[in-house]
Amino acid sequence: MNNRLRPLMFPLFNVLLNGFNFFFHIAASWYLTGQAYGQANALLALFALLSVVGLSIQLLTAKLISKEDPKLPLRSLRLGSLLLKAPLLLTVLSIAILAVCHPLLRSLLGVGSGPLFMLYSLVGLHVLVSSCRGDLQGRERMLALNVNYYIEVLGKLGLFFALTAMGLKLEALLLASCGGMLLSLLHGWIVSARGLSLFSNSGERLPSGLWKSLGQDFTNSLITNLFILFCISIDMLYVQHYFPEQASSYAIALKYSQLVYYVSYSLIAAFIPKLGANGHDRQALGKLIAIYGGLMAVAAICVYVGTTFVFPSSIPVLFGSSYQSAEVFIPLGGWVYWLFSIVLFFVHMHVLVGRRKSMISLLAGAATLLTAFHMVHNKPSDFLLSELVVYGAMSLYFVADAYIYLFKIKIKGDSLHEYNT
Repeated sequence: MNNRLRPLMFPLFNVLLNGFNFFFHIAASWYLTGQAYGQANALLALFALLSVVGLSIQLLTAKLISKEDPKLPLRSLRLGSLLLKAPLLLTVLSIAILAVCHPLLRSLLGVGSGPLFMLYSLVGLHVLVSSCRGDLQGRERMLALNVNYYIEVLGKLGLFFALTAMGLKLEALLLASCGGMLLSLLHGWIVSARGLSLFSNSGERLPSGLWKSLGQDFTNSLITNLFILFCISIDMLYVQHYFPEQASSYAIALKYSQLVYYVSYSLIAAFIPKLGANGHDRQALGKLIAIYGGLMAVAAICVYVGTTFVFPSSIPVLFGSSYQSAEVFIPLGGWVYWLFSIVLFFVHMHVLVGRRKSMISLLAGAATLLTAFHMVHNKPSDFLLSELVVYGAMSLYFVADAYIYLFKIKIKGDSLHEYNT
């Protein structure tokens, strides 16, 4: 494949992958009753929030392996043993913590123990799969990484239809998700971690400075991913807790709204290499921001047309007429995720440039959102309004901050490198 086309193929395949995931939710709405579908989406929202551990492991693994010789097997790398043992330890630790919190989670979500324990297994599998995906990403084996994602989504689709044919409902969705993740793990193990012994040791003692660097990288990645996953899942958990009778309709609206997020995230994936390479080049960084701004302007038109005309009329065709009430949430949800896509771009830019002070902005935004949710929750749309205000304020802050970062510092005579604190 032409080297110039390879960076474009991953976001393209990623958008198509999200299409399969969207169909998975459509299929779930066909077979699950209204209450069960609301519970399923609350569980998947909780999984999205808990997947922060796996995604952080993936990013850290990719970063460490990218600095090594890509031709060397994992067991020959200086950190090879650590990169296997850490995910195993985090898997056990995550499941143990969730088991301890089980009574609280069951009370908050109103879901039985069986589906919750399946969810805990899914979280553990995700941590292991993410380790393998980080290996592939670090070696820039993007086609293999795409294949791994497709094995998961196609596997869970096939298993879901097979299990629903056997009469299972909510359990079918979670078992299928676990099955797809397990197939993905097997593929990832074969193509990435093959031949690594659990007790292998390179014999080289790691310097204390490296441990500090690893801890800092993992913490930054954890906070960033936690903010992103928190934002795309927390409102669904609140709706399930306060308005369980409307949770299924709200979940349908979220599936449409989050299409904006999925497309923008795929676009950001294409920007990431250039943002990392040009992080200290003010002119190049400004051009990248301008290009993304142009794309978001086009996206605004698409959001208006989609949420006003296309999405509401497609609900009875895709999900059934019983979910038509979801249309009242779609327009607001579309603009919420349009604003969130702007925030998302700047979050990644700050991480790649190395501006750690952006972490404070993320924590402040998350705290403000939680406060708003607790203060105003008379109806489900109140959560969307709170998100609209918070993401709007964060977008304005990041745009103003980018202007200062790119232009004002020239007047002060400061270097970009000195500003990266």
